[in-house]
Amino acid sequence: MNALKRLVMIVRQRIPAGIRPFFKVLKLLTVKGATSPQIPAHLLTDCRLLATRQDLARALGGGRVAEIGTQHGRFARFILDEVRPERLHVVDLDVSRTDRSVLEDPRVAVHVGFSTAVLSSFEDASFDWIYIDADHSYEGVRADAEAARSKVKPGGYIVFNDFAHADPFLGVYGVHRAATEFLVRHQWPVRFMSYDPNALYDIAVQRPAR
Repeated sequence: MNALKRLVMIVRQRIPAGIRPFFKVLKLLTVKGATSPQIPAHLLTDCRLLATRQDLARALGGGRVAEIGTQHGRFARFILDEVRPERLHVVDLDVSRTDRSVLEDPRVAVHVGFSTAVLSSFEDASFDWIYIDADHSYEGVRADAEAARSKVKPGGYIVFNDFAHADPFLGVYGVHRAATEFLVRHQWPVRFMSYDPNALYDIAVQRPAR
């Protein structure tokens, strides 16, 4: 079953750009939307709005970092060049199209497999921040967030990419609802949010120190 799911996800990633909107329209017809819970004011008190996700990554700094879903490796390349982590773990189902300079960087550890399973294999409290950018479905983001929760250090961060319900190119996401439910359920304050012209924001939530 996992092998079939992996094949489906890889094929989906490789659908030609010209016909991708057709499949997205089909998804719009089959995925039922749901609203997110209200975020309590005390979890937003110290939230800082930044101009870009690159600025957000710089604000989080280096240390031990994981990028869950790297695809072509462009953001991983930025993290390596500008944030300069001690160690960057990149996780994806398929790294055949990923920038070779990223995969071969001595600071990088490459993990090929399902994101939740790979996250579960990491040592607890071992990451300064984890960037979640894999399966954007509600179920996928929820599973990744729960798997990542114990893996960041107290005071560390989980960052959710594409904090939205949908994008202007017909993508349907569960990120907004899954991320909001996670931070409300576990009472993790929002520390950073980055602007995006297409409203595909990034949001960083912080694990409480205790």
